[in-house]
Amino acid sequence: MKRKILSFCSLFFISTFIVTNNIVLAENVKDKVEKTLYSSFNNVEGDYETIPLSEVKQILDQNKATLIDVRNPDEIEKTGIIKGAKSIPLPELEGRLNELDKNQPYITFCAAGGRSKKAAAILSKNGFKKIYNAQEGMNTWPYPEMVEKK
Repeated sequence: MKRKILSFCSLFFISTFIVTNNIVLAENVKDKVEKTLYSSFNNVEGDYETIPLSEVKQILDQNKATLIDVRNPDEIEKTGIIKGAKSIPLPELEGRLNELDKNQPYITFCAAGGRSKKAAAILSKNGFKKIYNAQEGMNTWPYPEMVEKK
């Protein structure tokens, strides 16, 4: 009888361990899949440098790059545009590359940082040499004196 109870307890603990490990393993696989999917949708490949807004301001103050605002016109109308920025909505960017000099430095900029990554990748893939991507955008822009209303 003791042997049966011992065997049953051993079997119970082993099966619990296997089930628990399979759940943990499944969760790890799920996490990896989610991270891969997130990366594939949000990490935009290209040769550009993502910089914080403080560096964006510093570069603009020193006239070392032109800011390309890829937000839609209605967004710019509501919140304004950074003085000196060139407005090229993201859907129009590839068709308007001829307006830009591939040897000049540019900072891509949007509302929060997602579209600007895509814009930086487009510029990079089209042979532009020096591209910065603003890590954040107009939603968190802390320098109101640099904004002009349209």
